[in-house]
Amino acid sequence: MLKEVGASGQISLGKKYAGLLFEVESLADGSIVMRPMKVVPAATYVAQESLASYGATPPPPKQSAREWAQTHTADIDQYNAWATQREPYSQRVRRWREQDSHNARQPTADSRQPTAG
Repeated sequence: MLKEVGASGQISLGKKYAGLLFEVESLADGSIVMRPMKVVPAATYVAQESLASYGATPPPPKQSAREWAQTHTADIDQYNAWATQREPYSQRVRRWREQDSHNARQPTADSRQPTAG
């Protein structure tokens, strides 16, 4: 569904969503994610997490980093091959800036024409 933000900064979602609460998350790429939420009064809230067991040994991880790397060797090799062929982002930015500054120094077609007078 395509919605337009009005002059006041509001979006109408329709009567279906009237009165509901949404969590609004703005992502780095400019996207906005809206998640329907329900408010639970603090007096009736019951946490469903286990109590902290200070000093207890944490459970072992399902898979160690070494085991994960061994099971994903092909994926890691494929990524490394791809990454070595790619110009690092910092170098691309430097090259773009140099091109921009070089283009800014180039005279335009209008500035090369003789002036009358």
